[in-house]
Amino acid sequence: MVMRADMIKNIGLGTLLLTFLATSDADAQRRRRATTDTPPPTEQAPVTNPATGNTVTTPASSGNAPASTGAPIGEPAPAVSDTPRKSLRVDGVVEKRLNAERTPIAYDYIREDDRFWEKKIWQVIDVREKMNLPFQYNVEDESGVNQLFINILVEAIKNNEVEAFNPIDDRFSTKMTYQEIQTKMGGEERTVRSIDPVTGAETMVTTRDEFNPLTVKQFKVKEVWVFDKEASALKVRILGIAPLMSRLNEDGSFRASVPLFWVYYPDLRPVLAKYDVYNQNNDASTMSWEDLFEMRFFASYVVKENNTYNREIRHYIKDGVMQLLEGQSVKDKIFNKEQDLWQY
Repeated sequence: MVMRADMIKNIGLGTLLLTFLATSDADAQRRRRATTDTPPPTEQAPVTNPATGNTVTTPASSGNAPASTGAPIGEPAPAVSDTPRKSLRVDGVVEKRLNAERTPIAYDYIREDDRFWEKKIWQVIDVREKMNLPFQYNVEDESGVNQLFINILVEAIKNNEVEAFNPIDDRFSTKMTYQEIQTKMGGEERTVRSIDPVTGAETMVTTRDEFNPLTVKQFKVKEVWVFDKEASALKVRILGIAPLMSRLNEDGSFRASVPLFWVYYPDLRPVLAKYDVYNQNNDASTMSWEDLFEMRFFASYVVKENNTYNREIRHYIKDGVMQLLEGQSVKDKIFNKEQDLWQY
C-alpha cells in the first residue's frame, strides 16, 4: 500500500511538470511568432529639396502609432470654417427674442431755418481706454455671430445691410464693395510657387494674408453739433464711423493708422440696435450699440474741426499732449457756445 501511494504521488508530480513545460513552450512560440510577424522599422533615405539643395529627412511613420486628433505630421492643418455656429440650446434663463425686433427711435426733425449754429468735428475712439472696453468684447452670441464691433460692421456690409464708402474722403462719395474691403484688410490675392519639402512636387498656390480684427484699435467718428432754435437745445448727430487699421514698419514699430472704410451712421442704426453691448457688472442689464452711441457712453478725443485749411490738429501741432489739449479746447468751445446763448 505504501509503495502504491508513492507511485501515485510520482505520477501526479510528473503530470504537473509536463503541463508546465508545455505551457512555457507555447508562450515562447507565441513570442517568437509576434517578433517574426512585426517588420523591422525601415530607414528612409533622405530627400533632397530641389529648391534649396538641402537634405530633408522625412519623418518615420509607424503602423502601430495611435491616431492623432490633429493634422498628421507633414500635412497642413484642416481649415477652420467661419460659418457661425448657432447654439442648439437656450444659452441662459430665457431666449432673447427681442433683439431682432428692436428698431431705433427716429431723430427729431430740424428745419433748415431752425439750424441756428453748427460745427462739424472728427473724433477718435481708442478701444484700449477703460471706458471703451466693450469694443473689445470678442465672443460669439447664441446665433454664432462674433460680438467684436469691427466684426459687426464687416458682417453688416457682407450681408448688404449697409453700404460702405471709400476712405478717399469722408463725404460718402464713392461706394466700396465687400470684395474691395477684403482686399484692403488682407491684401490682394497672389499666386506663388510652392515646393513640397518631402516629395519635391511643385505647385502654384493662391494665397492672401488673413485679416486680424484685433489690429483695429481705433475708430474715427464724424459728427455734427447743431443748435436747434425751435427746441432751444444743442444736439449732436453722428454722421459716419470708420475703423482705423494699424500699419507697422518692418521692425514691428507703429507707423500709421489707415481708415478701412466709412459707414454712414444713420443707415447703420437699425443694425446696431440688434446687438447688445457687454456689461461686465450685470449680464441681464444691457444696452444696444445704437444706445451706446446715442447716449455718448464712450471716451474719445477730437482730432479735427471744420477749418479753413481742412487739416487735422496733428498737421499744425506736433506734440502729442498739446494735440489732446487742443482737442479738449474744441470741446470747450462747443460747450461754451451753448452756455453763452442764455442769460441768467
